[in-house]
Amino acid sequence: MNDDVLALAWPEQELGRALLALARHAKLISGARALPPPPAAGNPALFERWVEAAADYSGFIAQATCCSHAELSAVLRRAAPAIVCLHDGNARRYLALAGASRRGLLVLTPTLRREYVCVRSVAQRLCAELERAPLERIAQWLSVAKVPERRARRARAELLSATLASRRVSGLWLLRMDSGAPLHQQLRQHAFLSRALLALGAASAQLVLTSYGWWLLGRGALGGHLGTGWLCAWALALASATACQVAQLWLSGGLVHDLAALLKQRLLCGALRLDLDSIRQRGSGRWLAMVSEADVLEGVGLSALVSTLFGALQLCGAALVIALGAGARLQLLLLCAWALLLAHCFRQLCKRRAQWTGQRFAASRSFLENVIGNRTRVVQQPPEHWHRRDDTQLAEYLHVATHMDHAAQRLATLPGRGWLVLGCTGLVPVVLTADATPTTLALALGGVLQAFAAFESLAAGLSGLAAGTVAWRQISELLRAAQARPAVGDPTLVATTTHEPRTPSSHPTLLDIRGLSFRHAARGEPVLADCALQLHAGDCLLLEGPSGGGKSTLAALLAGLRSPDSGHILIAGLDRATLGQAGWLRRIASAPQFHDNHILSASLAFNLLLAGRWPPEQHDLQEAEEICRDLGLGPLLERMPGGLQQVVGETGWQLSHGERSRVFLARALLQRSDVLVLDECFGALDPETLAQCLGAVLRKRRTVIAIAHP
Repeated sequence: MNDDVLALAWPEQELGRALLALARHAKLISGARALPPPPAAGNPALFERWVEAAADYSGFIAQATCCSHAELSAVLRRAAPAIVCLHDGNARRYLALAGASRRGLLVLTPTLRREYVCVRSVAQRLCAELERAPLERIAQWLSVAKVPERRARRARAELLSATLASRRVSGLWLLRMDSGAPLHQQLRQHAFLSRALLALGAASAQLVLTSYGWWLLGRGALGGHLGTGWLCAWALALASATACQVAQLWLSGGLVHDLAALLKQRLLCGALRLDLDSIRQRGSGRWLAMVSEADVLEGVGLSALVSTLFGALQLCGAALVIALGAGARLQLLLLCAWALLLAHCFRQLCKRRAQWTGQRFAASRSFLENVIGNRTRVVQQPPEHWHRRDDTQLAEYLHVATHMDHAAQRLATLPGRGWLVLGCTGLVPVVLTADATPTTLALALGGVLQAFAAFESLAAGLSGLAAGTVAWRQISELLRAAQARPAVGDPTLVATTTHEPRTPSSHPTLLDIRGLSFRHAARGEPVLADCALQLHAGDCLLLEGPSGGGKSTLAALLAGLRSPDSGHILIAGLDRATLGQAGWLRRIASAPQFHDNHILSASLAFNLLLAGRWPPEQHDLQEAEEICRDLGLGPLLERMPGGLQQVVGETGWQLSHGERSRVFLARALLQRSDVLVLDECFGALDPETLAQCLGAVLRKRRTVIAIAHP
């Protein structure tokens, strides 16, 4: 083990190569473009953004994290793959953590060798700056207390741990695969194929050992020499088969658990990457039904897939046993015919299940519409019409559900019991002709019984697999959306941003829009056609127009929530493809309309600092409180017992319409962007509060586009 941590670390100018080497070692990527050099030292926030942007540029995720001093050793052991920033005087060096074991932390060196280092050495080097001042004070305390040298070392460690237990330690980036990465890459990273082969191998071994055990017992009994040795061999074979079955259940259970976790991550990624038009066209009822289908796929479909695979393997084993027994040709023909009948029953169940799911989706959508518009229906419709549509839908639902239940019942009962009758009937000619020996007849009968067990297992698995197949079709839109990664720009351009407003001399034209056109998917006429606009730094533009004129659409295009059909939008001469989605969002902040903006059930500080780091630094909280008071939210902060840490939202402190509007405005101002787009943010404010908020916005000297009705 090498304790010279700095000798194994990467220099700062080779950080890009370290990121790529570690990502390839962890199988996060298969190939990547070369990375530009990191920015010069001196701005930790800028450097942190560069690391995240460089990882995004290469196809994986680098997440900056921090932990308490007391948790550091435990975090380092489970952080890999990760990059650790170490200070070497005024310079910085980076340790590439590739894994951990009892020997210590496994690091990837600049020569691409793997070395082990002590966890304590890495923690001490990472916390050197943080521990310097407390160690000096502790040394003075121990000197004054005249603690013996043999006890001073332990006392120093205990006092240091107590002093810095709650202090935050930063300088750690966790490398993770993007949730929307190709599925084969995610399966390879988690070694799903090798684990599945191990589970299938255990199931095959269990099947072979079980068959061998019963063959031993049957041969000993039919041969008339069933002694202690034969019984011991049979018991040993069954015990070995039981051990293989336990291993198969453990491996398949872990496989299903990890597949379910991967599915959740991919669905959440797809939900976050859906475009606005897709979300609005589906409606709340559709998305609620899709959530239930995702639960079906996770809870039933994946387990049923594994059961079906093992049932098919068991059926193949039964066919092999039948092939060795009497009347093999007829029995195999009957087995294939019955397997085709099982496949037909499965297809019918999938069809009925899809129809039932469609009716359930329609009922869910109708239910939500009725709940939302219940007051309107009560006022405008006569009572005898209130439930007419619901009754019709329920009758259709009952009809489809009945057919689905019948198909499920046929699949559950017909394959196993029907095969037992058919298989035994197929043995009648063999028995009547007396062509079979006792051994071959026993093998044929054992094959029939084993096929019966396989059909029973397949029937149970295929019932769940039908539900999972239909659920997969319903949520496939989210799975496809997960692969649509947002635009990724040059890491250096993504990282750089202005924390101070641009002045006219910094760039002559800050925002340049030319030939911008956009058409909604469901409309024939374009909402915007050949739109052009130029703004300089510090300009304030009031955009007015009738409802449906395209004001909010323009705001969504500027904020990067939609992509134009033609034309371009430039910020300081750079488009979104060059800056990437992250760089674009740092330069344009948007406060959407009230119905498109939300207060989350969390602390007020969290709602204000959604676009910044979390947990926040003290100066972030001070800036948030200052902006809130500038916007007239000072009395609100004084009323709330927790101040900025007070929980707000549906399960917390309730905010009025005007207070919510000002929180949305403060959230946009705290992003420190070059351009601020305010879409009808002042509609809920009285004239006095409006003047106060407008003055606060103008004092920030940002380039502002305010959208309002005439």
